[in-house]
Amino acid sequence: MVSFLIGLLFTLAILIGAVILFIYIVIPVIGHIFTFVGRLFRFAFQEIRDMLLVPLALFICLIKLLRATICIVFARWDIVSVEIDAAKRRFLEAYNRTVSVFVDNPLRLFGIDSVKQKQTPDYVQQVRPELDGVIQEIKHVVGENKKPENKFKGYTVVGTLPPGGSGAKLYITKPHNGSSRAVIKCFDISDGSALPQIVRESRSMEAAKKLGLIIEHHLDNERFWYAMPFHDGDHLGVVTTSMHGTSSNLNNKNLRTILLYQQTLLQTLREYHLAGLWHKDVKPDNIIVHDNRAHLVDLGLVTPLASAMTLTTHGTEYFRDPELVRQAMRGVKVHQVDGSKFDVYSAGAVLYFMLENTFPPHGGLSGFSKNSPECIRWVVRLAMADYDKRYVSVEEMLADIETILYAKDVSRVRPADLPSMNTKSAVLGNVVSKKSVRPRTTPSTGGGPFKQEKNKTKPVGILAAFIIGAMIVYATTSTDEPSITPEFVNTTTSLSIFDHQRPGGRVLLLENCAMASNPKLCGEQVSDIVEKLITHGWDIVSDEQLDARARVWMPEEINNITEVASKLEREQLSGIIVFTESANTTLLAKIIEPTQSTTFAFSTQAN
Repeated sequence: MVSFLIGLLFTLAILIGAVILFIYIVIPVIGHIFTFVGRLFRFAFQEIRDMLLVPLALFICLIKLLRATICIVFARWDIVSVEIDAAKRRFLEAYNRTVSVFVDNPLRLFGIDSVKQKQTPDYVQQVRPELDGVIQEIKHVVGENKKPENKFKGYTVVGTLPPGGSGAKLYITKPHNGSSRAVIKCFDISDGSALPQIVRESRSMEAAKKLGLIIEHHLDNERFWYAMPFHDGDHLGVVTTSMHGTSSNLNNKNLRTILLYQQTLLQTLREYHLAGLWHKDVKPDNIIVHDNRAHLVDLGLVTPLASAMTLTTHGTEYFRDPELVRQAMRGVKVHQVDGSKFDVYSAGAVLYFMLENTFPPHGGLSGFSKNSPECIRWVVRLAMADYDKRYVSVEEMLADIETILYAKDVSRVRPADLPSMNTKSAVLGNVVSKKSVRPRTTPSTGGGPFKQEKNKTKPVGILAAFIIGAMIVYATTSTDEPSITPEFVNTTTSLSIFDHQRPGGRVLLLENCAMASNPKLCGEQVSDIVEKLITHGWDIVSDEQLDARARVWMPEEINNITEVASKLEREQLSGIIVFTESANTTLLAKIIEPTQSTTFAFSTQAN
């Protein structure tokens, strides 16, 4: 019995020893073997990868240096710095990979990692200084002796925002006499705010207040602050990233959303420019999206267009016009250039950003990598073109954007359909207003208006073509049209349109010259006819939104309209005049009134 117990204890001791030996010796040894084998495979992979990528990085570095040299020759200084920085990064990459081939990779094979401190992701290293700065700023605000509630008379501070590049502090406040929150931007000399920055931001406050961009502003011996409406939303950069997601294609809904943001941005810029102001810092970070509108904020660089100050290079790279930098380096004054065209460039860069979800690295020469309609790309290129070739004003750019936005299918709009492709149409949009239009004046004398030219079709050939065209139109319309109802009468006449009885109210102008065989000639004739009608007392209006609504409820065959009176009454119109081209290239003008429509024909030959 004793020997049995001793044998049992001995067996248990052997089993326990075997388990301990297996756990603490065999398993670690096997683990080290597998770890070494894994390191060996990783070493081979890293060595092959680094040896292949070193010459590739050096080759790209050489290409970037050559591109920088070419940009120096063409004086594209804004691109030179970008190319040189890219060359530096590639050279540094080649250096680091060379060190890895001979030092880091062999050390990692034996478990010695000399670059553990670099294992933090690069993007974290890039944003960490900014995060630290924001944290320090918040600590500084919280640790102040003054209570936040007592900082600004009439306002209670309910939160803070990260400071911008100007060094000013941003507070979210609630006015004592209102429910809507406001943002207060405060420059305090005791906190290190620079006096030149205070002067720059305060010079346009009165004009901004008249536009409703700010609520109020105050300046004393120690600080300057102003209150702005608070828009509770994300800036355009965040919204654009969310819109793109993981897809490389934008659907029709996203495209219309982008166009809507661009429309509201351009409408805001139009208000700036009409008030004689130049925003100068249009970029995604300064655009807050709220209630499906793009709200342009930050008045830090707002400058009067008529300022006598010298141009500065303030602004944000990639969204700042390179021409602005070149003019500033020459010492040009603000009033010697059209600052609104610099805002046009920035607006084009913002539109590019929304389409591509990245900044335009090469200005107007930046390529498009994601699918987007050619008509929107045309707007971007024209907005970011050279200073003397781009849109003359945001009004022209807005007209193109609204033409695309109001189209039934955004992807089917052609660049040729945009108002900017027809110079005469763009001029016509300025000539024809809702209420009053100034007659055209003589360029040489400044006099005018032009007198109505009688018997303008004196040449026998043109007169004969006019009569024949009118007869053909009359013959085709009389055979193709359905039976006339008593409520609505369609007629085709050979009389002059100027003999037609003038409608008693507003007449909407619809022009279809973009589809004509000769759009330029068609547009010129329409302009001449409209100007003469205006001199005869016609109240002709040209409105993009009204145009879009009218084209929606009017069918392709205008003669079949049955509820004309109610439609015109709803739009507060007494008639619609539609210019189009018939199959035989005859210009037709159809005047649609509540109870009748009358068609007039014009020769499309040059006068």
